[in-house]
Amino acid sequence: MSLPDKELFEAHIDDVFEIDFDGQNKSQCHIKEINTSTAPMVKQNSKQFSVVFLTAGPQVYEQGVYAVSHAKLGVFELFLVPVFGDEKEVHYEAVFT
Repeated sequence: MSLPDKELFEAHIDDVFEIDFDGQNKSQCHIKEINTSTAPMVKQNSKQFSVVFLTAGPQVYEQGVYAVSHAKLGVFELFLVPVFGDEKEVHYEAVFT
C-alpha cells in the first residue's frame, strides 16, 4: 500500500478523514495544516513534509500507528503523534520523509 503524497493531501485539505484509534473509537478529523520540511534532504529526490490532523477533544491518544481512512484515498496506516490538545481539539502530526 502506498501512502498519499503531499499533493494528494493538499487536494483533500477540506475533506473528512477518520482515524481508528483502537478498533472501537473512531474520530472524524480534517487536515489542519501541511508543512514542508526545512531540514536538509537525505535523498536528492526526497520530499519531506508533515500533515497535522485536527480531531475534537478532549480525548488524547498516545503516539502510535493508526488506520486513517478517506472516502477517495482509502485506508492507510500512519504513525501519529499528539502535538496539541485541549478541551476543544487535539492535533495529531504525521511526518513523511
